[in-house]
Amino acid sequence: MSQIKRYQFLANNDAIIPDCFESIHLNKKIYPNSSFSNENLNTKVIYVSLYPTYLKCKIGNENTFKTKKMVHNGPKGAGILLEDTYTAETYLKKHAKRQLKFINRDMKRLEASFSVSYEYNYGYITEEKCDFLLKTLYKMINKRFEQKNTPHLFMKTWHSKTKDLALLINKKKASLFVIYADNKPISISLNRHEGNSILFSQTHSYDMDFSKFGMGHLDLYMLLNWCINNNLDFLDLGVGLYDYKKKWCNTFYDIEYRIYYDKKSVLAMGIAQSEILKIKTKNVIKSILALYNININE
Repeated sequence: MSQIKRYQFLANNDAIIPDCFESIHLNKKIYPNSSFSNENLNTKVIYVSLYPTYLKCKIGNENTFKTKKMVHNGPKGAGILLEDTYTAETYLKKHAKRQLKFINRDMKRLEASFSVSYEYNYGYITEEKCDFLLKTLYKMINKRFEQKNTPHLFMKTWHSKTKDLALLINKKKASLFVIYADNKPISISLNRHEGNSILFSQTHSYDMDFSKFGMGHLDLYMLLNWCINNNLDFLDLGVGLYDYKKKWCNTFYDIEYRIYYDKKSVLAMGIAQSEILKIKTKNVIKSILALYNININE
């Protein structure tokens, strides 16, 4: 039997929520975790990284474990907690009124200049179409970040993160949202889904020739509109408190490490303390590197 089992949120393409969690508590609702498995609880210590604190996840065999929570010394995350009464317009009027004005202006300009259509690939897509859209998205990201002369972290794991995407879309575990101008994709977002509760915005880019139309905001508006129309509870825009997230979001959350260990086992306590020390050391190193504007992952 393995003494420690390690998990990371969003690491498994087929299961966003680690399978050690029995249920998910969000927005006063409880959702069963479809990937939950008792088999992986047969271990002394469970280590979960990149845990978003807007979620409350109940671990299986809860009474068996003690829990240690530690904040990840890195950027916070941001998202939009959705209420049943919202439309995209009423949400923005309440939380980002100025952005709504710009969106309406840019959408009118775009639709007056081109034949524009909006496409939500969720629940069905062909392999050919998925491959075409992924290749287009890849080119968009490369071109955009070459111009900015900065690396794009998602590109480092592109192949593993996009593997079997058509299958995941057809299983309603992922989606590709596309804006077309004259039948040409000009904005594409790749998203992950947790049942009918959460949409995780994983990556997005657009054709730089259309940047004057505020494509980033238009894409986010369409995502928000889709989430509301489909009765989701949360639109997760991921880590990093960029200016646009501060303008759009109503929820900001920490990222944590969670260590669950067998409360009756001295060995488990020892392993847990060792992992806690490693996390503290990692956080200290990150604090030092942050002083010199050096970023490291996880």
